[in-house]
Parts: sequence; C-alpha cells; structure tokens
Amino acid sequence: MTNEPPGYTALIQAAIDREKDILGPDDAVDCAESVDGLVVDSDGTVVDVERDEQAVLGDLVNAYVATAGDVAAFLIARRLENMCDRESVELPDNLAKHM
Repeated sequence: MTNEPPGYTALIQAAIDREKDILGPDDAVDCAESVDGLVVDSDGTVVDVERDEQAVLGDLVNAYVATAGDVAAFLIARRLENMCDRESVELPDNLAKHM
C-alpha cells in the first residue's frame, strides 16, 4: 500500500464530482467541457488532460466560480482537503486560499 498523494487528474475528477452534486450533472459537465485542455465524457469522467494539470484544475475551478460564485471554490477545496495536503500537492491559488 502506498501513501502517495493523488495526482491532479484525481483532483480534477473530484472537483467535477463535487460540482455535479451542487450544480447538477448537466451544468457541471458543461463547465468542465468548457475548460481548454480538459476532455471529459458525457458523464463527467475525465478522459484526458491535454496541458498542465495544475493549470487545468485552476481553470476548472474558475469555470465553476463563474457559474456558482466563490462558494464553488470553497466547496471544492473542502473536498480536496480530504484527499491531499498542501505540503504534498501544490494547488492553484483559487483553491489554496480556501485550505
């Protein structure tokens, strides 16, 4: 069993899943699809991340903030807080400020 922190793809997926609970699946997936370099299937499962994963995570959070307000970043940060700590994973500023 390993104690490695999750990769950014897992964090991106967790952010999408969190917002599916808040915004509903359709709106959450639409926001995710709007992020450059993020490829998701129709259910919101991450298929590929085609550019810097940390930047994609930050852009995804920005897309959710534009839709639902800053509370979206706060709620995503709470979800990710259970997955990683700030010493092991460098989070984008829009998430790190809520940790």
